[in-house]
Amino acid sequence: MSVAERLTRIRRFLGLSQKDMGKRVGVSGTTWQNYELENAAPNAHVLAHLSGEGFDMNWVLTGQGEMRKSAAPARRQDRGFAELAQPELARDQAGDAPSHIFVPRYTLRIVEGAGGARMRVEERSLLDAIAFRRDFIETELKADPARLLAVEMPDDSMMPTFSAGDILLADTSEPKARGGGIYVLTIGSTLLVRRLQMKIDGSVIVSSDNATRYPPEEIGKDDAASLNILGRVIWRSGRM
Repeated sequence: MSVAERLTRIRRFLGLSQKDMGKRVGVSGTTWQNYELENAAPNAHVLAHLSGEGFDMNWVLTGQGEMRKSAAPARRQDRGFAELAQPELARDQAGDAPSHIFVPRYTLRIVEGAGGARMRVEERSLLDAIAFRRDFIETELKADPARLLAVEMPDDSMMPTFSAGDILLADTSEPKARGGGIYVLTIGSTLLVRRLQMKIDGSVIVSSDNATRYPPEEIGKDDAASLNILGRVIWRSGRM
């Protein structure tokens, strides 16, 4: 059973239409319909609403456990984040409670392109979610929890700054390059994590920190419109 099928099951459990279910979690009926059709994935606020309704996020995202949360006490979490594979993250630490929020996580799936060339394509399905302390997001990162997404660094293109497997947090409220910075972006169907540098003439230099293996490229002003920035990377977590 997919995430979309489990969301459909939740709606039917509550006896609601797609329109009413969307209203219940703060989105339009069309948006909820897209969740069930796997055309979109629920954001942090939707996941928080479902958790507040008593639905187990581990079940929603992985299918493991029971649909409804148990009343088992939760283990206290340190500042930072916790993978949602841990079902003990209970209602008093997540959902509509003030201490934690859920950030949806996506994967950057690597496939072989024509002629054996490597290319990255967006994995449209929701991989899972990560629970962050709300005060960490709002006070230290100074970000809107509803505008965040997490991705996993797929390769060594940003070494030594990021390693393959690092979890990156991107702020989608910054969909345009502002000066320099590291961004999650798409060029056509290719999804990348790259450092961007804007030039006065409107062109953009797209570079990797591992420049030996991934040489920088310059995108001219006329082609810059094909550069779709999803968000600016504001945080990472990985092995030391």
